[in-house]
Amino acid sequence: MNRSLLRCGRAVFVATRHGHVKANDFPVTFENVIFPPNGQMKLTPMPQEPAFDAEIGEAKYKTTKRMIEARGVEEIHTELIHKQYGLVAKSGGFIPATDFKYLCDRINKNLLPNQFAVWRVDPPWLPRTKKAQGTKLGGGKGSISHYVTPVRANRIILELGGHITEPEARAYLTYLCIRFKFPVEFISEEMLQEKRQKEAEIARHNQNLFNWDNVIKYNMQNCTQWLSQYDIIWRGRYK
Repeated sequence: MNRSLLRCGRAVFVATRHGHVKANDFPVTFENVIFPPNGQMKLTPMPQEPAFDAEIGEAKYKTTKRMIEARGVEEIHTELIHKQYGLVAKSGGFIPATDFKYLCDRINKNLLPNQFAVWRVDPPWLPRTKKAQGTKLGGGKGSISHYVTPVRANRIILELGGHITEPEARAYLTYLCIRFKFPVEFISEEMLQEKRQKEAEIARHNQNLFNWDNVIKYNMQNCTQWLSQYDIIWRGRYK
């Protein structure tokens, strides 16, 4: 029987002499998987508070909320080291220790052999204070209640990889996005590259001269007087 083969993406389309077309998927292989070098396959438990060494004078401290720590865009941890799947922050926010524990328990429970997950954020270090219920106003800040980890937009929170396909990774991670108090989405290496190629193509073919760069450069409508410094730095994309 005469057949013609056509490869498209991850499938092979076989056309028979009767005009029928049959799609056969390529076998899934994992030759290019990059495993963690330390051999740690599961998420390590995050400490609920940072460790302080009293011998060198370290002690717990109170501070303001420091919202600047979650403002703007991440400039370093924006790539998937293992080139597979993960969770990325769409905007800035804070991750408490309780969310770390929930993610650790759920993901480690679902991991199969030759599958791994790694953190891409620091343990909680920024203190949050709280006063007891019924306390009168005044009297300074309350006692430390818990610690959080600040993340900025486009920050990779964790990675998932190994012998795992994209549908499996989506099933592991998508429902965990609603756990966060700020928008988080599932990401893969292919999605990340397609997104950046699309942004570069739009910027290259854009013919509209009314954009953030020209508005700020020529100070249209005296915008530099009423725009904040963050609008000027990040061109209105992040807050």
